[in-house]
Amino acid sequence: MEKITWSGSNKQAARQLQFSIACREFDRFLPKAAISEGDMVILQQDGQTLFGGKILEVEKSSSANTITYTALDFMFYLLQNQLSLIVDCTAEECAAKVCDKLGVTLDSAAATGVKMYMPVIGKSGYDIIMAAYTRAAAKTGRKYCCRMEGVSGVQIIEKGELCGVELSGENNLTEAVYKVSAQNMVNRVIVVDESGQELQRLDSAEEQVKFGTTQQIYKKSGDEDAATTAKALLKGLEQSGSVKATPADARAQSGWAVIVKDEVSGLNGKFYIESDSHTWADGKSEMQLTLAFANIMDEKEID
Repeated sequence: MEKITWSGSNKQAARQLQFSIACREFDRFLPKAAISEGDMVILQQDGQTLFGGKILEVEKSSSANTITYTALDFMFYLLQNQLSLIVDCTAEECAAKVCDKLGVTLDSAAATGVKMYMPVIGKSGYDIIMAAYTRAAAKTGRKYCCRMEGVSGVQIIEKGELCGVELSGENNLTEAVYKVSAQNMVNRVIVVDESGQELQRLDSAEEQVKFGTTQQIYKKSGDEDAATTAKALLKGLEQSGSVKATPADARAQSGWAVIVKDEVSGLNGKFYIESDSHTWADGKSEMQLTLAFANIMDEKEID
């Protein structure tokens, strides 16, 4: 085994395992690996199962003399299979219904107590679950994410809880990067009617003084209350961060949060993991985390 990479992100939902094996067709001393697409693969560390899924992609390279295998966990089936159903229950009951119809085990679903009515035609199981939890989040004020634990257990958890990992330059942190950008800033939104006449103007005056005015136009539709939507279009400075640490810590996964202490980059405090990549190669392990300053949910809407 040359290299193993285990990764995931909040947008991807299904976690991925990729590994490479040396392969020389005419080298009789090099063992041949009898692995093919569709095979089940499990990743374990110190007796703990980190990943279980099926190999969905195989790539052979003659120049590198390797075969690279890519597997996705069983969240893949929630993403790829569509359903039509009537949701007339709480978000957690919706998750149970979707998993039951797709033959997937539901380990746990965050309790919301928020009931809804939502007719669904031809949407993926993942989108249905997240649409239900998006509606619940509007009432509870909490964020949620859908993930796979171990081999086959679906979990819907409250997103952004601390995973127990703390990174610092004095301990395990090897690189920390902090970035702030004003390139996507919107500090004025003008609400207009269907004929283009201005109805309302929302300003971020302090940002306009410092960066100049960057505006968007929002057209109000019918009798809607456009103020809330228009306010959401205002965008301030975007902050992001990334870290590298060794050794890799399996607890640091997308959907959870970590503590970072790094005076040089300015990354200090609690940060939300947007994506993670854990790599094992040459007897060493490393992880790379993309961090967010705000806890953002993968919101879905069913039309």
